[in-house]
Amino acid sequence: MKQRVITAFILIAILAPILYFGGVAFWALATVFGLISANEMVKIAEKSWPKSFQLISYVMVLAVIFSNLGGMQYFFLVDVLILIILFAMLIFNEKVQFADIGVMFMYYNIIGMMIGGFTRFYEISNMMPFYMAFATCVTDAGAYFAGRLFGKHKLNERISPKKTIEGSVGGFILGAVISFIFGYFTLYVKGLVPISFLIVGSLTMCVIGQIGDLAFSAIKRHYGIKDFGSLFPGHGGVLDRIDSISFNTMWLYVLMLVML
Repeated sequence: MKQRVITAFILIAILAPILYFGGVAFWALATVFGLISANEMVKIAEKSWPKSFQLISYVMVLAVIFSNLGGMQYFFLVDVLILIILFAMLIFNEKVQFADIGVMFMYYNIIGMMIGGFTRFYEISNMMPFYMAFATCVTDAGAYFAGRLFGKHKLNERISPKKTIEGSVGGFILGAVISFIFGYFTLYVKGLVPISFLIVGSLTMCVIGQIGDLAFSAIKRHYGIKDFGSLFPGHGGVLDRIDSISFNTMWLYVLMLVML
């Protein structure tokens, strides 16, 4: 627990300024995290993938990330090319499994849409990433402590044995309240978003984020691993840290398209 807390504070100290200022620093962070996460994804199915795919995976994740600079049409183009490459591997390499290409295609789309979401965030305000982060991280922390204090009924023992219904509800309440308060003073008061956007965003992200957490846990259970990596002591790898964040980024991006 101590190691987990120390790592969390170090990550906050490093990432907060980068997320606030955005620009080149953000794209550098996205590139580094993208390459590391690509390596984590390849390793979980390394028995099926040919060794050459590791290099190809780096190229594809970079293409997905930077396609967002050109607009949705370029992201769609890269997405189609990746789909063709993955299916070609399935057809011509008997070790590659259908489930593997499905997981990999999902991964590339999540990374691409997450970066697209952040790009859109900065068009509104550099506080938007923090609004999403508050909803995600406070929900996660609230679920952990509520689960430890009041947890009795398992949420989904098949996927995540330690999570409880009480913890999930506690995380939802705390995350919704704190993120709404933060968004109210940093976004609504400045006239950047309507109050309806904050209400919908704060209530839904505290659910969507937990779904993202469970979704990535399901992938780990499928491959029989505890963590995707070990980059962050007490937290696992990059994919272990962006599970809820990736889903909430994509979801908030959708809400911005619809409501702003």
